[in-house]
Amino acid sequence: MRSTLAKKPPVLKDPNPCIPAVSSAVSVSHCPNKGRGLVATRDIKPGEVLGVERAFAVALRQDCLFRNCSTCTQVCVNILPCPGCSKVVFCSKSCRVKGLSEDHWLECKILSSVLAHGLDTKACSYKLLKTWSFRQMKSICNKLKRDRPTLPEKLGFDKSGKYSSSSFQAIYHLDQDLETFPFEEVISLCMDAFRLAKLVELSKRFFVDKLGKPVPVSKEDFLYTCKILVNNYAKFIQNSFGTARQEVMELFPAKSLINHSCYPAISTNLFGRDSFWYAVKPIAAGEELTVSYIPDFSIQPKQQRKRDLVTVQNIVCSCQACEENWPIFVHLPVIRCLCVNCKKPRSNAEMLCNKCSKRLRGKLDILKVLELNSISEKVRSAFGILGRMQNKVAQGEPISKQEFKHLCGASEVVFEYSAMPSKVLAVFMKLVDVCAETGLM
Repeated sequence: MRSTLAKKPPVLKDPNPCIPAVSSAVSVSHCPNKGRGLVATRDIKPGEVLGVERAFAVALRQDCLFRNCSTCTQVCVNILPCPGCSKVVFCSKSCRVKGLSEDHWLECKILSSVLAHGLDTKACSYKLLKTWSFRQMKSICNKLKRDRPTLPEKLGFDKSGKYSSSSFQAIYHLDQDLETFPFEEVISLCMDAFRLAKLVELSKRFFVDKLGKPVPVSKEDFLYTCKILVNNYAKFIQNSFGTARQEVMELFPAKSLINHSCYPAISTNLFGRDSFWYAVKPIAAGEELTVSYIPDFSIQPKQQRKRDLVTVQNIVCSCQACEENWPIFVHLPVIRCLCVNCKKPRSNAEMLCNKCSKRLRGKLDILKVLELNSISEKVRSAFGILGRMQNKVAQGEPISKQEFKHLCGASEVVFEYSAMPSKVLAVFMKLVDVCAETGLM
């Protein structure tokens, strides 16, 4: 996941009425082994925008507070400091109004102490409290606990059947499996939550009555707040595609449902507080939408990916790239053509089908082994487009939206007549990704 070079996020042309942040081509499903995930409801083409979402909450590390807007996270050009604490900045008057009334509302009076105690990486835990008081938060949590749906794929949906990115209900039902955390880390987190809860109490904005006036805090309410902060931090860590080492942490309710694969079907980009994701290869109806939480199979070997996934997300990946132990890019075959007899990949060396062992012409040029002239012409044209796009990217030349459409069409053709793993298909996926970064969606 990267910050995009685009000037603004793309427009989601056909949003799902039940999940406004994603395309109508996407729905939520549940797998016993992986939990909830997003799947395609129809065939999806490369380059198709599948989601545009605004973060429910954001948190900045201390070294970013004087550089990035506390509301939208964009790097500030004209800095507007907070009039209350002068510890954070905003990029515009509108962001300052929103920040002071929501994102920065609770922490304004206590941020100096939060930073002094080195708790900036834990700030995400109270960011999810928004502007609610303890009484409101406890009432909301108790209600959501009672109304928990029986079907796991319906978690986070309200009574009207909508999964909203601005609703705490979606946040409440995100995974927060603290059992996967090392015991020492849980103890440390509890201690930090205790300190944060005390600072939140000192803010005199959380423990208040109906009129907003501070009230004494009972031991039970204080410990309940500590529990909320621990759970909130776990949600942020397990659902924000990263760790507390990131400069900017953002939590997206819909995006958090995307599961991992070392051979991802989609890629994601950031534009400030907004995130968008798109297909980098053809996705068949019923196929899961996956993204790589770490550098994918073409960059890192299996053993390194395995270590990183366990460390960062406590995941044991069973994707095709891991199961078949695909090599990194430099060791990939150029292309693996599909057998016209059984549609299975052929041996790259002798042009033998791995399944039916039908010999096909021997060692000839890749384009000449395709028996049908119509198929050969399609692939030849696709390779021409690939070459032109590679040259443009290498030379830093701009690519038009029309050229991007041609690239996506060429990618679809080559995926139809060849199979992974191959350098050609990996390059197509990377080029679609590079073009998306520049705002060509």
